Amino acid sequence: MTDTPVSRTKFSRQLVIVGAAEFADAYGADALTLAALARHLDTSAPALLKHVRSTEDLRAAVASLALAHLASSIDIATSGLGGTPALTALAETYRRFALAYPGRYTLAFATTDVRTPTGDPADRELVLLVERTLAGRGLDSVAMTDAGRIVRAALHGFVSLELVDGFTRGAEPGASYAVLVDLLDRSSALGSRHLQETP
Repeated sequence: MTDTPVSRTKFSRQLVIVGAAEFADAYGADALTLAALARHLDTSAPALLKHVRSTEDLRAAVASLALAHLASSIDIATSGLGGTPALTALAETYRRFALAYPGRYTLAFATTDVRTPTGDPADRELVLLVERTLAGRGLDSVAMTDAGRIVRAALHGFVSLELVDGFTRGAEPGASYAVLVDLLDRSSALGSRHLQETP
């Protein structure tokens, strides 16, 4: 009688990247290295190197995955909406994603020059979706760029602080986040006029 061979996981680049994203969410973005992931997956670093080039390549791939997932979620949540409902849906989806996937979210914005498999900037779709959400507010192209950056900076700043327990006193963070979104919504038209002013 012969022993039955022990089955081993057959890795692919996609499986390695998804495993790395889950590792980052569970143990933190800073903990993600090829060696640490190999131990977690009960394999060797050389086995993973068949699918990713280095720790840097692995982290960039997780960042690209996260940005694509975030953009897809926002696209679905804001489809067919405009004005305040669109901005609210975008903001709620953004925060929900960051809290559900803290490690990959952190990597998405801590990794430089992240690209899609086709070579495009990985945050391009996110930028376009934010601008789509702000459509109809009377912003010209220059003001739209500035307004989009303001919205992204505000949401990212808030959730980044929340992820490191930056709000330990006072109201539940979700309540403050709703106030932030309301402030953004109310200031959009005024901001557009200010941004278009010339000296």
